[in-house]
Amino acid sequence: MLKAITFDFWQTLYADSEKNWQKRQAIRIKLCHDYLNNHGYTCALDDIGLGLEEAYNLVMSLWHQHKGVSVKRCMQRFAEVLALRLEEADLDQLIECLGAAFLEAPPVRIPHVKPVLARLSEKYPLGIISDSALTPGSFVRKLMARDGILHHFKTFTFSDETDYTKPEVVQFHTTLAELNTAPSAAVHIGDIFRTDIVGAKNAGMKAIRFTGFNKGDGTDTLSDAVVDDYRKLEVALTQLAK
Repeated sequence: MLKAITFDFWQTLYADSEKNWQKRQAIRIKLCHDYLNNHGYTCALDDIGLGLEEAYNLVMSLWHQHKGVSVKRCMQRFAEVLALRLEEADLDQLIECLGAAFLEAPPVRIPHVKPVLARLSEKYPLGIISDSALTPGSFVRKLMARDGILHHFKTFTFSDETDYTKPEVVQFHTTLAELNTAPSAAVHIGDIFRTDIVGAKNAGMKAIRFTGFNKGDGTDTLSDAVVDDYRKLEVALTQLAK
């Protein structure tokens, strides 16, 4: 019997493109540059870009080790690269700059997500399990609130707020504990085989791979179902619940 559902965020609930990421990165660079130069730090735009690139590289290197990292630690790396002695308040404001860039150039909600979530949340407690980069989970919540879907979710597990990333089972088990559901009675929906599907199955959950945006590039031998359109999701869930 199915008692809870968890979702990935990126490329599962919201789709991001390389073009939009580049737009967001340009906004990040400008906002960080403006903040620093308005607060007594002399930095070139190119140097800001280099610092943010190194902050992102820190996230990715740890992601491949299945380790979470806070956005503040990433911005400390940014400061190290630029040889800046930043105060805590400066780091906090730079994180606000990253969040503002995310909200100005956000990923796009996948078609048909909103009504499906509304219906599912009437039957099941829902959770988010998402790996983060330079976008704090707090700003993902703000986007979801702005789009009118945040209230459908009971709990949120973002890797910038924990010590782990998917596929570590602790990410799934922690979320399910907050939903008061055993893994065998839950399903996770995500787009990446290595993190979402492997992690969910290792945690003892069922898994649905969403291919509506990210088609995947490998052989999927574990998913209990594959769905490319949210209008098909409820049928797939009904079949899994039997």
